[in-house]
Amino acid sequence: MKIDRQTRLSAIALLACSALFAPASSATAIAARSGVPPYCVLKGGARGIPLPQICRFYDYQQCLQAAADLNGNCVINIDYPGAVSMPPAPQRSGQRR
Repeated sequence: MKIDRQTRLSAIALLACSALFAPASSATAIAARSGVPPYCVLKGGARGIPLPQICRFYDYQQCLQAAADLNGNCVINIDYPGAVSMPPAPQRSGQRR
């Protein structure tokens, strides 16, 4: 059985894409099984006293939007049983003078 080059490249591309999205789908599966959302919005109260976290976000982008709307920060839920990866912090460009 001989496989042509285009079929081989398509198979490699499919495997690479599935490897990229596997962690996100497994994190969603863990969250669905446990019932614990991976992200919370943390708001500060009067005089710097923190308010209870709002932990109901299963998607990082939804958490960021809610944090922006509520003047809070999107944080990882410490009660979440799986591993959660946060995007890397943006790098500063240029130097201060």
